[in-house]
This record gives sequence, structure tokens and C-alpha cells, in this order.
Amino acid sequence: MRESYSSLNSVRDTNAHVSHIQKRSYLAMILSAVIPGLGQMYLNHFLKGCIIFIVYISSICIFYMNSYPVRDWDDLLRFKPLTESANTEDDTDRSIHLWTLDNGDALMFRPTWILKVTSLIQGLVCLTYAIYDGWKGRRVLSFNEQVKE
Repeated sequence: MRESYSSLNSVRDTNAHVSHIQKRSYLAMILSAVIPGLGQMYLNHFLKGCIIFIVYISSICIFYMNSYPVRDWDDLLRFKPLTESANTEDDTDRSIHLWTLDNGDALMFRPTWILKVTSLIQGLVCLTYAIYDGWKGRRVLSFNEQVKE
């Protein structure tokens, strides 16, 4: 009888260390709202957090590149293509020189409003997902942290 009681206590001790309580993490949601991916890193999902952060930053870069040249806020908020008259008045070439090829030709990027709209959608979807995933994510507390609360 004594032996079974001690084995029961050892089972309880091992279960105490394995036992977890899950709490919803509102801090992860707020961190994801500030910087997408930061809440996932807080929840110890580093790979997911890095992927979300990279996707969000790439959407910002694509949005900015398709607003080129950026002189003021109106350039960022313009979604329709420049008309030919606006191009001749500004005398601005909106092409971005990316690379010079071996034969001397230049590899150019010409901003388009379609890429600007899709990058905006990409950024908003990424931000919304990061906030939702941070809110839905649960931080696992060990038994010792549970006892302290």
C-alpha cells in the first residue's frame, strides 16, 4: 500500500510539471498591431513572426517603389497612372534603373498602379492576419507560473 501511494505522488509530480494553462494573449495582439510579426515572436513562434514581418515589409517596399518619384504625400496616395500631359509638365521619368546588363542595356522598373493596389491589399491582409493570430494565439504557462497567479 505504501509503495502504491509513493508511485501515485510521483505521477502527480510529473503531471504538475507537464500541466499547462492556456491564456489568451492580448499583449501579442497589441504587439502585432504595432509591428506585424512581433506578437508571434512574443508567443515563441519565431519562424511565423519572421515570415509575417518580411511579407509586411515587402508590401511596404513594393507600395513605395510603385509611388516613385515620391516628393510629397500626394505621390503616395495617387493610384491612377500619370497622364501624358503630367509627364511632359514634370519632365520626370518614373522608371527606376535596377541593373545594367553586360551589353550596356539598362534593366528598368516602371511603376504601375496595379502593383501598388495589390501591395496595399497584401499589407492590409498581413496586418489583419497578424493581429488575429496574435489575439488567437495562446501563451502557455507552466504549472509554477499558474501557482503564482
